[in-house]
Formats: sequence, C-alpha cells, structure tokens
Amino acid sequence: MLASSSTPHYEHRFTLYGHTQAVTSLKFSPNGLLLASACSSVFSSPFTGKRIPKEPLASDTSVIIWNALTGVHYKTLQGHTEGVNDVAWSDDSVYVASGSDDYSVRIWNVERGIQVKSFTGHNNHVFCVNYNLQSNLLASGSFDETVKIWDVLRGTILRSISAHSDPVTSVSFSHDGTIIVTSSFDGLARIWDTTSGQCLKTIVEPQSHHPCVSVSFTPNAQYILCSTLDSTIRLWDYRTSRCVKTFKGHKNDLWAIGACFVTTNPAGNWVLSGSEDHKVYLWNLQTREAVQVLEGHTDVVLSVATHPTRNIIASGAIHSDLGIRLWFDEPSPEVNGVR
Repeated sequence: MLASSSTPHYEHRFTLYGHTQAVTSLKFSPNGLLLASACSSVFSSPFTGKRIPKEPLASDTSVIIWNALTGVHYKTLQGHTEGVNDVAWSDDSVYVASGSDDYSVRIWNVERGIQVKSFTGHNNHVFCVNYNLQSNLLASGSFDETVKIWDVLRGTILRSISAHSDPVTSVSFSHDGTIIVTSSFDGLARIWDTTSGQCLKTIVEPQSHHPCVSVSFTPNAQYILCSTLDSTIRLWDYRTSRCVKTFKGHKNDLWAIGACFVTTNPAGNWVLSGSEDHKVYLWNLQTREAVQVLEGHTDVVLSVATHPTRNIIASGAIHSDLGIRLWFDEPSPEVNGVR
C-alpha cells in the first residue's frame, strides 16, 4: 500500500552496516528488490580537482547488495583494487556496473556474485557510471575529464569524449538514450549526442559559476536537475538554457552530493538530496517548498536513492556515520498481527 498524502512522512526503519568507509553511491535495482551500495576512502576537492585522503584506513573496495525491503545483506562483490565511486544497474536488474579509483569500470552478475567484464581506458579515477535504458551502452565519467561510451557486449569503447576542463562528476542517458547529460567541477552541465559525441548544449549559471557535482534528466527528459556547490539545486530547461526552478535550504558547498527525484507518490513528485548538515531534504517539485527533513545521520549525507515503485529512500553518509539508512513512507508490516 502506497501513501498518498500531499506531503511525505518518511520514517527511519532500518540501518544497514557493512562498509568501512564513506558510502559514495546507492542505487535501487529497477525491479525494486535489491539495493547496491559502494564506498571509497578518498574524495575530491571540488575546487581544485585533486584527490584528498580523508581517512587513514585501507580502502574498502567492495560493492554490497542488500535486500531493498528488509535491509538484509545479499551479496558482496569483490574485485576492485581501490575505492568505488559509483554503481549503476542494468534495466533487467541482473547486472551492476561500478566505477572505481583503480581507473576501471567493472560489470558484475549480482545473483552469481562474480565479475563478468572489466573495462579499462580511463587514465584517472572513474567517478560516475550509468547504463542506457536498453543496457547495451554504458557511459563513464572520470577525473581524466573524459566521458567514454562503452559497448557492453563487446567491452569496447564506442566513443571517447573530451567532455570538460575539470573532472566529470556525473553522467546520465535520457530515457530514449539519444542524448547524454554530464556535469563537472568546471561548473558546466553539457548535453551530448550519444551517437556522434557532438556537444549539443552547454548549461551554466552566469551569476554562480560554482562546481556542478550532479546532473540528471527529469523522468520525461524535458529538463535537467543540477546540484552545484553553492547549496542550490536548479531545474533547467536545457533546450532554452533557462533555469525554471531552484531548491534551497540544504547545505552543499564542499562535497559531491547528488540529487534525484521521488516519483512514487500520486500526489506529486519530490526532489531529494543529502546535505552537509547531516540531514536529508525533500522539496515539492512544483512549489519548491521543503516538505520534509529527515534527521538521524551524524555526518555529511553524501548519497541518496529512491525506490522505483515504493515510497522508500536510502541514504548514506561519510566518515563517522557508516550505516546506510532506509526510510519508509508506508505502514509497517504486521508481524503476528502487531505493527
């Protein structure tokens, strides 16, 4: 049963422990059954594009797969030799791709718990990865300032794009896969033609040329949602290069914190983001009002994700707070007739 309130009422239900470094990426599988998490022991300084060690411990190089509804551990995927910055699911929920500080992109069969492919071609840390909807293409962005588009079946680079003048922080396909959006510490978001690699549009906020740490298409691919290091999330009409909405209230001026959409509530869509004040924020997409603030983390909330069909949010933090939190806007299940 899904909640249908005009305002969200998420509550913390589970905390998942398994990583020993900061949680850098969280993604629910498209079928909604599993949650993938990644972590790394080094992070970027967005102002310089350099890597700055933040923890003295050896890097946790694992990708962990969890039951998305109960938080129970399912698989641990081992093979990277450095920390993992991002993960992405294939559309059939069979495979997970990961991008790492070891310069590689790897693909894993989740049920078997094994690596099935390894892509090499970047010459610096791989910061972001994403499949197209058909999952025959995989895009990766790196600190080498390039975006590479991979043929998943053949394991070859179809196109290497010199995309930005600073590290690439995110990459995402449109729903039909014909265009790609990227963001970078250079403060730009760019739209690319997937086939030709041609830059179709460059988006920049004239009054605020801050590093752009996350960008993604809206579900209808008409707009892009962009997070910048001035504690602002902007919704852009990329065809006209016009900012149509801004979302404020959280704190984000140092870390590469991503934002995403919550589309499971019939009453309307929310915008979701972590924050450097240790909280998770939700805004009403239409009114821009902050409609709920989730408290409980004790350090910077670096990664957030939303379930594809149910009112469930996952959030992960850095350093002193290594537990992944699952938040539900649903009634608790009954156990022996008791909630």
